[in-house]
Amino acid sequence: MTAPLVIAPDPLAACPPLLRWLLERSAPDDEALVLLNPSRSLEELYGSWLQAGHLPSVIRLIAGVLPARENVWWAWVSARFAAQAPGAKAPPAAVHTALAAVEQWIVRPDDDARRKAWDVGNAAGLDTPVGMVAAAVFLSGNTVAPPNVPPVPPPPGAALPLISGAILMAGAASGDPLQLAPTLTAFAAQGVEIIKRLNGWDAALQLAFDTHQRLTQEYARATAAPAAPAVPPAR
Repeated sequence: MTAPLVIAPDPLAACPPLLRWLLERSAPDDEALVLLNPSRSLEELYGSWLQAGHLPSVIRLIAGVLPARENVWWAWVSARFAAQAPGAKAPPAAVHTALAAVEQWIVRPDDDARRKAWDVGNAAGLDTPVGMVAAAVFLSGNTVAPPNVPPVPPPPGAALPLISGAILMAGAASGDPLQLAPTLTAFAAQGVEIIKRLNGWDAALQLAFDTHQRLTQEYARATAAPAAPAVPPAR
């Protein structure tokens, strides 16, 4: 006899809409969700996860509320650390070239700098922290199509996994397991400083949500199927 299908309870059911959106966006680990208390502030949630050592979930939570350029800067700082970490293997010249190209986009986020970061990031390797940051730069623009053709916007939020992935990878750059938690904790502190400059968690979350809604609408318009031509009435 087939066992009846059991549907697990929704751990986000009691969350306010904005918090639910953020948690769905940042995909925290199940162990971190156990500590979720929807009545507490987002800052308190961050603190409880940090204290419990749920650092990957902490990194993804911060990435979920930061704007694209600030996210790239945060991940770039982490990737630069990875290239200089004590005990890490000396990176090839392509990594330093990619770090410089991403920095140029942060300073001047135009399309030429974005495409240059993508090209040199590929050369450094998309399996490196800076390569992932360069890919996030590319996905933070208005189009993923080649120049001089109609724009094809990236899906909203496509860069987020690359940001958190680059930071988590950079945290392990030294190869010393004992340094992983302190390094990720330091990276998280840098991210929180950016959130403070955005007037705190709630303001940053509202900005992230509003931006995502706008980009989603633009993406839907850009990718909508063309309207069928009108059929003339029969005579």
